[in-house]
Amino acid sequence: MDGLTFYKLINILKEKLINSKLNTLTINNDSVFLSFYAGGIFNLEYRAAPAPPVLKKVTNIIGESPGAISAIHGAHVSDMDTFSYERACFIELKKRKASGKLLTYKLILEPAGNYANFFLLSSEDTILYSLSPRTIDADRNIGAGGKYSLPKANKKYTLLKYDGAVSFNELSGFYPVTAKYADMLLEKYSFAESCSIIQNNLLDDKFYIDEKGKVIPFYIENAVKVITYEELGDYFCVKENKSASKDISRKIKKLYTLKRDKYLDLAEKLEQELNIAKKYQDILDEAELIKNNLYKVNVPGKYIFEKYSEDGICEVEYNVEHGEDLQKKSDKLFKKASRLKKSIPLIEERLQDTMQLALFSEEQIFYAETLSEEELSEFEKILDDESKNKNKKQKKEQLKPFLEYIGEGFRLYAGKNSASNHELVFRFAQSDDIWFHGRNIPSAHIIIRLEGVELTDEIIEFAAKVTAYYSKYGSENLIDVDYTYKKYVTKPKNTPAGFVIYKRFKTVTVKPFSKQEISDYGLLKENN
Repeated sequence: MDGLTFYKLINILKEKLINSKLNTLTINNDSVFLSFYAGGIFNLEYRAAPAPPVLKKVTNIIGESPGAISAIHGAHVSDMDTFSYERACFIELKKRKASGKLLTYKLILEPAGNYANFFLLSSEDTILYSLSPRTIDADRNIGAGGKYSLPKANKKYTLLKYDGAVSFNELSGFYPVTAKYADMLLEKYSFAESCSIIQNNLLDDKFYIDEKGKVIPFYIENAVKVITYEELGDYFCVKENKSASKDISRKIKKLYTLKRDKYLDLAEKLEQELNIAKKYQDILDEAELIKNNLYKVNVPGKYIFEKYSEDGICEVEYNVEHGEDLQKKSDKLFKKASRLKKSIPLIEERLQDTMQLALFSEEQIFYAETLSEEELSEFEKILDDESKNKNKKQKKEQLKPFLEYIGEGFRLYAGKNSASNHELVFRFAQSDDIWFHGRNIPSAHIIIRLEGVELTDEIIEFAAKVTAYYSKYGSENLIDVDYTYKKYVTKPKNTPAGFVIYKRFKTVTVKPFSKQEISDYGLLKENN
């Protein structure tokens, strides 16, 4: 559930639930059931998993009430609101004890995709209960007894503070689909006017369904249906006919999330090693200092050594420990400095390869989120074949052709997944073809093959815009794209299909093609 839809839903529910009584709250697996009395029984289910999370009206409640939860039964709702347009809200509860003391509690709902969660807090925002250990912020403490804090906002602009934003995808609460419809308003209105229109739409009780069944919380042209909040849950249920592909997607994402995190941990360790290695000069300086002043030392103690540098000679104090052999120490320091200096290019190369593997893993996560059901099924077969070490011929027969566009004096080819990228770059492309890829972001691999013409800025821009569209951030305003000759793109030994490293490249910054432009060029994946 996106931030805007959640914001609108909470505003609708707020009118019904303020001053109501919470009869019962129960937990059943990853669902929280809340039964209120608001002029009649009013039941809600907040399902945190499986994704997408949803808050919907239900007839019955099921589950049990853990000890900390049962204490709030009978409390009254004193306040309810969202935290701006982020996917999080609070329900403030007040309950008077038999002694007359008034206690305050808060329920926190965080329907943030795969990291959805639920919390019960004390009046001091101490966590009394959390539904699961899921959190999008690794450094956030969400265990019982910890102090609750909101997840970090991942966007700096909102519908109220938008100066500097050029696309609604930069605003909190929007995701690619809602941002796409919001950006359509910019064809008729200014950014400020469009924000105002959407804000007004968020105050009514209508939700709009587009041709693909996506829920849009503000008015869109050509909506196939208009629904109320009571029907909203149906559009966030896990459809049975899509459950298999979602299972595959989750499997791929889980696999490559573990790989990515492993590579990022390794990269962090390598950076630490690199920082140590780059301090070899300090060790070398100490070795030189000892060597040049060795003649002065005869017993343990403090000595004034002469230190030689480009700036001249200066005096430094040096302490010689009892039993310390300065000759041996100097020799060891020279060897250590030499070893560290030689290790720098090796560590740098390994660090670069590790970061590329992390980026490659991120790219597979991106594919798992964007491929069609058929492509996901094919992707899973390829992964299974690789893990079982089956012959390459069988894998090749399973691959679908990559996308192709014929331009004036050139042909453009686009990979559709990691295996397709590998086929395109290392089995189809020629050494003098030009290769394109998003800079440090997951994207399709693009090949340009010239046919009797020189490489022009127009061809580069065209290929870069296609690359940008088929990247993880294709809905953003500007994307950096690297390009180089295919001969400078290599696949290291024992790395997975689709993984590459490259050199001698240039970078161009472009605005991605729109979906309509990609469709006009015949490059939409669903058209192939």
